[in-house]
Amino acid sequence: MIRKIFNLYLSSDKQLAQYIKGITGFAPSKLYLYKQVFQHRSKFSDPKTNNERLELLGDSILDAIICEHLYKKYPYKEEGFITELRSKIVNRKSLNEVGQRLGLTDQLNYNRKNTNDISKDMAGNTFEALVGAVYLDTNFNDTKQFIQKRILQNLIDVEELSQTNTDYKSQIFHYIQREGKTIEFRLAEEKSKSKRVYFVIELLINGEVIAQGEGFSKKAAEQNAAMNSINALGIKVEVQAK
Repeated sequence: MIRKIFNLYLSSDKQLAQYIKGITGFAPSKLYLYKQVFQHRSKFSDPKTNNERLELLGDSILDAIICEHLYKKYPYKEEGFITELRSKIVNRKSLNEVGQRLGLTDQLNYNRKNTNDISKDMAGNTFEALVGAVYLDTNFNDTKQFIQKRILQNLIDVEELSQTNTDYKSQIFHYIQREGKTIEFRLAEEKSKSKRVYFVIELLINGEVIAQGEGFSKKAAEQNAAMNSINALGIKVEVQAK
C-alpha cells in the first residue's frame, strides 16, 4: 500500500501511475513494468527493456480471460461459436481500437522514423503489453477483473459481436478471385489438446504463408486462418447480422 501511495503522489513517474490507475482502476505497485509497456522496440532494442515480452505474455493472458468469460457467458454454445467470438474480440482490429480509445499510443515511446508498417498495430500491441504488466503486477483474478469491468463492459460490445456473422473463407476467396491469385489451406500441425484432436492450418496466397488458424476442427481452423489473413492483409470485410 505504501508503495502504491508513493507511486501516485511522490514518485517522479506519478503522472504515469495516475494514468495507469485511471485505465485499470487500481494504483500500480511495480511501476517499472508499466514504464516498459510504453518502450517500443524501434527505440529500445534490448528485449529486457522493450515491451515485446510483455506483449507476448499479455496476448496469452488476454486469450485465456476472454475464453473463460465466453465459456461462462454462453454455457450452451458449441466450441465453434466461442472460438469465432473470441477471435472477433482479440483480433488486431479490435485490439487496436481498444488501445486507441485508451490513448496508449500517446504514451508510447518509439522511433517515428523507423516503424513504417508496424505502426498500424502498435495500439493493440501496447494494450497486450499492458495486460501482461497488470498480470505481473497483480495476479490472474485482478487482471480478469480489469478486462471484464474496464474493457468488456465499456469498450467492446460482446453481445453485438455475437449477433454478427462473418464467413471469412468466402471473403478471402472473393479477394483471391478479384486479384487473380491462388489460395491454399495447408495442414501445418495436428496435435492433442484437452484430449481432443487440435488442428493448425496455414493459409497460403501464391505459395506464401500469410497466416495460421487453430481449432478443434479443420473447418474452424480454416475460418480462423482466413480471418487472420484478412487482418494481416488489411482487407475490408462485410459483416452481416445473423
